[in-house]
Amino acid sequence: MNKEKKKESLQFLLAAAKEIFGEKKLLGMLVAEGAPKNMNLVEIVEDEKLRFLHLTMALKNSEIFLNHLQIRLKEMSEMAKIMEVGNSELIEKWLSDECKPCLIEHVVEGYDEIYKILIELDERLLWHGWPLIGKLHDPIE
Repeated sequence: MNKEKKKESLQFLLAAAKEIFGEKKLLGMLVAEGAPKNMNLVEIVEDEKLRFLHLTMALKNSEIFLNHLQIRLKEMSEMAKIMEVGNSELIEKWLSDECKPCLIEHVVEGYDEIYKILIELDERLLWHGWPLIGKLHDPIE
């Protein structure tokens, strides 16, 4: 996988982790795995000297994060399957893996599939016609 794809998938994972733990605790977890203390999340992702493995290790070692990721992937897979978008079977395969920390690797390697599903779900659920229907029902004066 090229550097840009890895960076993109890492941004996705760190954004999710930031929502779960908050930026301060997440930074502490990353520092414990070798990230510099004087950087913010954006700088950490952009730093070419940091090894990708060290950053993902903080997430692999967090049972809380892995549980959240597993739940979100399961929900995404179920919605994708119902709406017949993307490759829900691939996500189901990841979820059937007994190695929970391996979910991080699956997300990193298969981020393109996740992104496709998210885009397709967004296009279907956030249909541009919804505001028009709202205006017809309750017009703004």
